[in-house]
Amino acid sequence: MKVAAVGSKSIIGDFNQNLSITMSWIKKLNAQGVDFILFPELNLTGFTRNVDVLETACKERAWLFKKLLDLSSVVNSAFAIGFPEWEEDKIFITHFVFEGGTLLGKHRKTHLSSNEKEVFSEGDKISVFQVKGMILGIQLCYETHFPELSYIQQRKGADVLAMAFASPRESSAAKINRLKRYIPARAYDNSCFIMLCNQETINENGTLFPGLSFVLDPKGELLCESLSADVCSIAELDFHQIQKIKKSKMADFNQAKRTEWLMKYYG
Repeated sequence: MKVAAVGSKSIIGDFNQNLSITMSWIKKLNAQGVDFILFPELNLTGFTRNVDVLETACKERAWLFKKLLDLSSVVNSAFAIGFPEWEEDKIFITHFVFEGGTLLGKHRKTHLSSNEKEVFSEGDKISVFQVKGMILGIQLCYETHFPELSYIQQRKGADVLAMAFASPRESSAAKINRLKRYIPARAYDNSCFIMLCNQETINENGTLFPGLSFVLDPKGELLCESLSADVCSIAELDFHQIQKIKKSKMADFNQAKRTEWLMKYYG
């Protein structure tokens, strides 16, 4: 299984340009035999809390998604992109999965930072998706700080955790070093591959979001990384690694977790 995590550039509110950048990456990576491509959180809009931009984006969804569906029908690569959803009076940060000309599913961000809560609403469903022969769990930026999500997705069968970020400030090097302090534990504790990317943009306040990406194996070891939005992280995933871990009496930690007992300490 060949995957790519793309820390691509986005321009706030320029849906046409963001779509063009996304489609260009898909065509390029499809030509390289990539099976699945992960794009950053809200990559088609740029990460913004501007309600006017978000509302306009939702009105433009039909033609944007038609372009992606049409492309999905003629490439082998499946891909996941970020786009807002407006339902009644609520706005959600959502990631959508495309494969073979169909929209396979979506993941709404379940945990929001205090700033995000001023605009967005939290999703309430943790799902996994069968994509190109793997089982995929999606997490969006702030969600990755809650280990329970990785555990639940792994128990639902996920062998790959796709983490799409739009995290501001810091240089690419400083941010990737910070992410490496906790993300490898999600891989190691759950025996899952992890692919991660962060959006590169500059928001309305002039705040920089640095482009970066990396892929980890089920032991939390780095397979590849990029500190640039212009270079993605491509890796071959060998799922025999997960099978080997699951056969070990000591390495598959979730089999030994006393879930019902631990539940007494929640609440």
